[in-house]
Amino acid sequence: MADAKKEDAAPASHAGDSPAAGSNKMMMGVLGLNMVLMLAVAVVLFLGQKKQAQQQTLDQVAAGAAAAEKAAPAAAEHGEGGGHGEGGEGGEHGAKGAEAPPSDSHFFSVGDFTANLAGPASSHYVKVTVNFEMNKEADEDELKARKPQFRDKVISLLNSKQPADIQSAEGRNSLKEEIKTVSNTFLKKGKIEGVYFSAFVVN
Repeated sequence: MADAKKEDAAPASHAGDSPAAGSNKMMMGVLGLNMVLMLAVAVVLFLGQKKQAQQQTLDQVAAGAAAAEKAAPAAAEHGEGGGHGEGGEGGEHGAKGAEAPPSDSHFFSVGDFTANLAGPASSHYVKVTVNFEMNKEADEDELKARKPQFRDKVISLLNSKQPADIQSAEGRNSLKEEIKTVSNTFLKKGKIEGVYFSAFVVN
């Protein structure tokens, strides 16, 4: 009889353990879910703060750029005013003085030329426009009067050249020096400072 009571008591106590274990498992599940939720909230908050920090950085960059744009015109004005600060109105004259001084020379167009080049049975020719740079002593009337002589000498020099003589930059520079030297022999006033080709074609 006592054994039967013990057997009855044992299952009862085992049945009492089962709900406790189930509630423990439920508590563990709830705690785990809470931890996952808290972790998710922490991640969301962290990402939100990071994004806000980036946004602040972008705003700061934009504000810095706007400040730089405002400062640039002010600096330019200050730079222009700096000349006045150094010498009052003399600063303005200094700025004008920085420009290239007016040249004492002027140009005289000798004209366009088409001339046959030298060489055996040569069919090559050159087309060139010649301009003289004259110094300030040159007389415009004399230049006009001497123009036929200039043209004759230029044509003679071109006729004496072979295509290979004037196709390189060095050859063209040599031709310019020859034209200048010969043409200066005609002038009584002034001097040819330089010879310029505004067009030059060898065919």
